[in-house]
Amino acid sequence: MRKVLLGPLAAATSSLAIALLCFYLLHSNATTAALFLLLGVLLAGAYASRTEAIVASIAATLCLDYFFIPPIWQISISDPQGWIALSVFLAVSLFATNLSARLRRQRDEMAVRQADSEKLHALNRAILLSDGGAKDVQRIFVNKCIELFALEEAASFESASGEIYRSSQNGAIAEAGLRKAAHYGSIETNGRVTMIPITLGNKVYGSFAFAGDPLPLGLVQSLGNTIAVGLAQAQTRQAANRAEAVRRSEELKSVMIDALAHELKTPLTAIEAAADMLHSGRVSAEQREDLISVVQQEAQRLGRLMGEALHLARIEAKRFKLEHQAVPVDVLIRAAIEALAQRAASHPIRVEGSMPVVFADPELIVELIKQLLDNALKYSPAGKPITVSAEEENGLVRIEVRDEGQGLTELEQRRIFDKFYRARRDHAAVQGTGMGLSIAREIAEAHGGTVLVESQFGQGSRFTATLPAARHSAALAEPAATT
Repeated sequence: MRKVLLGPLAAATSSLAIALLCFYLLHSNATTAALFLLLGVLLAGAYASRTEAIVASIAATLCLDYFFIPPIWQISISDPQGWIALSVFLAVSLFATNLSARLRRQRDEMAVRQADSEKLHALNRAILLSDGGAKDVQRIFVNKCIELFALEEAASFESASGEIYRSSQNGAIAEAGLRKAAHYGSIETNGRVTMIPITLGNKVYGSFAFAGDPLPLGLVQSLGNTIAVGLAQAQTRQAANRAEAVRRSEELKSVMIDALAHELKTPLTAIEAAADMLHSGRVSAEQREDLISVVQQEAQRLGRLMGEALHLARIEAKRFKLEHQAVPVDVLIRAAIEALAQRAASHPIRVEGSMPVVFADPELIVELIKQLLDNALKYSPAGKPITVSAEEENGLVRIEVRDEGQGLTELEQRRIFDKFYRARRDHAAVQGTGMGLSIAREIAEAHGGTVLVESQFGQGSRFTATLPAARHSAALAEPAATT
């Protein structure tokens, strides 16, 4: 109540102060005083409320009569001209007050619209910068709307997937209301909850609801349009990503078939030639043993090629299960070396490091180490040592395989983990499909680790795989994860 009275009282006091200033200090005549009082009324209309401006106008009229229109010191008028002047002054004051109040209201409305436009722009920008799918867009605009419009809670429903994203699981927004708004396509308000259909053209993308102070209808409609555009773009992006994934899958199949067909020709030709010679019977006992050895070696090579292809296909399709165990790294390294015993005979292999315990799938980690070792064996001259080391650092186990081969150029280092990539200079000299390092990287990433390469051309390469360490018994008890 005090606040309601203080505003008009201050407006009346300001008019009185202007009249006293003109009367005692400036010794103004009625015309000059009227101009000063009118200026005060205009200022009150521009910066005060409508009620305060009207009070200022009436107070200014009374002050003009009391101090400047005869008889002075009385609120009465003896001359008819004084009545005319006073009436005109009051009319002009009230008109100026209404005009100022209208301009102020338009200014305030414009400021509110500008603020709402900035909020919508910020929401639209946040949605456009998202490169995720429709679910990510739902999360972004729900959280962003709460932040920008000071909402109590918000929720969104997407018709295509039937998914609902909420800012609060135990809020006032009902799932049935969201589905109803999307079905009927009309804005509904129930208490402090507002339901907005998300539509673009004739297509319904879902609905959006919020709880809190009601927003202007125009802002609510703009909010629905902004969200609809964001969801439409997200769905279009998802469809494009699915199409690109299908295209890449088909491309991968084609490249894999071509690579395998090329690599399978050599062992199949060798096996066929050896079988023909054995079938002819015109070979000595020594030649027979050599031919049988050729058949065995080429058959092993075929098995290795098929195994790599199957491993890569399973990894690409995410069809393998990680059986986590706590295993000493030296056990895994020895298993990998034994699996490559025949191929590793021409290179001394040194094993170094503290050999910590790793928490991973033993079979897959042996495969990872095998691929790194196999790569080092392929690209190192015979007789050059290969070093395998393992250390624990910051909760991760670092497994390194170093060779003294020719090394890699910067371009090769950037592409070495790409599927089917092989250095040009090694195509003829080194057998392989280029799948090994890609398999190693996929296995490491499935465990939450990485595989990196450091190399200097002409001085060898070092491949480093990082994997989680088994630091305590709680980690050992974790259930197997499925990837």
